[in-house]
Amino acid sequence: MNNVFGYIDECSDSLFKDQPFCEVDALVFTWLSYFEIENLAEHGIDCRRMTLKSLVKKTEESLGEIKKPEKLGKLVSTATGAWMLKQVSDKKRFKGVRIGGFKTVNDHINGIQFSVTSYILDTGVEVISFRGTDTSVAGWKEDCMTSYSLRIPSQKLALKYLNMRRSNRPLIVTGHSKGGNLAIYAASKCHKSIVPRITDVYNFDGPGFCFDIKTTENFNDIKDRIHSYIPGSSIVGMLLQHMDDYVVVSSLNAGIMQHYAFYWKIEGRAFVRQEKRNLSSRSMDAAFKQWMADLSFEERKTFVETVFSVIEESGVKYFDDFSKSDLRALFSKMNSMDAKNKKMFRSFLVKLIKASSSEVLSAATDVFGRVKDNVAEKVSNTLAKHFNQ
Repeated sequence: MNNVFGYIDECSDSLFKDQPFCEVDALVFTWLSYFEIENLAEHGIDCRRMTLKSLVKKTEESLGEIKKPEKLGKLVSTATGAWMLKQVSDKKRFKGVRIGGFKTVNDHINGIQFSVTSYILDTGVEVISFRGTDTSVAGWKEDCMTSYSLRIPSQKLALKYLNMRRSNRPLIVTGHSKGGNLAIYAASKCHKSIVPRITDVYNFDGPGFCFDIKTTENFNDIKDRIHSYIPGSSIVGMLLQHMDDYVVVSSLNAGIMQHYAFYWKIEGRAFVRQEKRNLSSRSMDAAFKQWMADLSFEERKTFVETVFSVIEESGVKYFDDFSKSDLRALFSKMNSMDAKNKKMFRSFLVKLIKASSSEVLSAATDVFGRVKDNVAEKVSNTLAKHFNQ
């Protein structure tokens, strides 16, 4: 039983022309997109057409040695992308892969966090990998915008990038988390001339949409080429309207940390399947659906803008820069919002807590028998008291 690093060590002795591209390869390239290739461009280094082996060499010459992150279990660290790059850079299967292009936009003012990198295999296939959300406030705000916006800025950029692939190369489109959402969105709405070139679309625990993606221009043409994977305890991949045709993967991690695909179980060249989602995932999925059903698109927008306006006023641009004092100041600002926004914020959170508590308690009752019926009410009342009337 392996994780993705075990796959890299044991299954990388063949070129793609000798051993066809598989679902685990898609995860490898998906995670490579978390490497901040834009940092090299800022140092005047042209990475296009550079092999992965050369990319590591240039990176370490210019920016210092790539070291293993202290916490490989961190959800959205771009340092894990760099470590993945170093692991594949000396492997026969990956070291000769070339960079085909990339695009990164980090706009904290307009709330845009977007990055994509293309990789050219020895077969001539181009793998287009969309990066998921990093630790930026802009990135998380944009994620939340998918709950009410028919097209967020990153989706527009993803579509533009895919439409600009002018060669006749076959295309594989992939992404993790928000990147998976972007992969499906772009493939579903790209130019008709691009569609026949797309051989596969991989979505690793990416959230859904606030609209029915099955109604988009190209969906019927590509639906059989879309491969969606979620871990047993998936939360992110179950958000909003999503496709029901997905593979449930067993993970070495637990809870929300299963979103971190480094520890999905692998045997040979395939993920280890499990029959259905875990109870926690099914319960939270039902809770979020109940909560979202109570909110109009305008209410969702107001909620997101209210919360992030308070965060942005703190001046912090990345969540991993938050200190305990920053968090205390943040909650203090939320508690001092005007009466209307404060009431709305409290109401939304109480609804979420109630929905989550009732679903989890319902699931617990099914498993363990009788539980106290008023726990959800007590939790929500405690929250209401924190945000004073």
